[in-house]
Amino acid sequence: MKTYSNLEKLSNDLKNLFQNQNQNEKEKESYFDFEIICEQNQTSFKTHKSILSSRSEYFKTLFKSKMKEYQENKLILKDVSSSILFSILNYFYSGKIEINLENAVEILIFSSKYLIDELIETCLNFIKNNLQIETIVDVLKLSESMNLNKLLNSSYKFISKNFEEFIKTPFFLELEENNLNSILSNDFQSIIKWGKHKSNINQEKENQKLEKEEKEKLQDKISNIIDKIRFIDFTNHELEDILKEDIIPNQISQKLIQFQNFKMMKIKIEIHSFSNQ
Repeated sequence: MKTYSNLEKLSNDLKNLFQNQNQNEKEKESYFDFEIICEQNQTSFKTHKSILSSRSEYFKTLFKSKMKEYQENKLILKDVSSSILFSILNYFYSGKIEINLENAVEILIFSSKYLIDELIETCLNFIKNNLQIETIVDVLKLSESMNLNKLLNSSYKFISKNFEEFIKTPFFLELEENNLNSILSNDFQSIIKWGKHKSNINQEKENQKLEKEEKEKLQDKISNIIDKIRFIDFTNHELEDILKEDIIPNQISQKLIQFQNFKMMKIKIEIHSFSNQ
């Protein structure tokens, strides 16, 4: 026995079923059993409860709960454009959707709210693979507001990789303080890399082996930036590694030593307090 499949035809047939919205009302009623209305322009889409519930946990829960929308066979959406709604409903039927730079964020937001897991992952991967300096600040804000930690980390890595170019743009000035601190506090090596490039120092040359003149040029180049790093958030081991490289300005080195002493004192106090309990 051999099993045959024609998923492409099935996809096209279901797509045509959904897109065939121009029949007379009587025929529509015989095909469709649920209506979704886009409040922005009152565009109406006829759909099927069975399709919606199988494609979205939100709709499955909605229909199981027998809420007002279930009873009325109608749902009004206020937070989506008709074009995005059409694309997603068409995806429910056909399994196909076009994601681009213009609609990826909107589709992601809708998919997150209405629990369309596979679209969430698809949009996240698209956004991560198409990060741009012009939109990276918006992506950071989106990542934080939606708790998208993987996208947030990818955004920080993108900024690190393009640090020199990014800080020259007006988009750098749009960063919130917490974003700037996160970038700088976790990006010591990127700043050193940037400083070497600006000072015409070979990137492959180990920091401990820099000539005195090279070290002075590097320290001068990074002095205004490196002071913004939140070294207080570094572990003692990380601070020790930085001090060993002997490439940061003297006044910063003194500050790191103070941080080390503070952290050691704090640990001793905590140990003492614990032992006295």
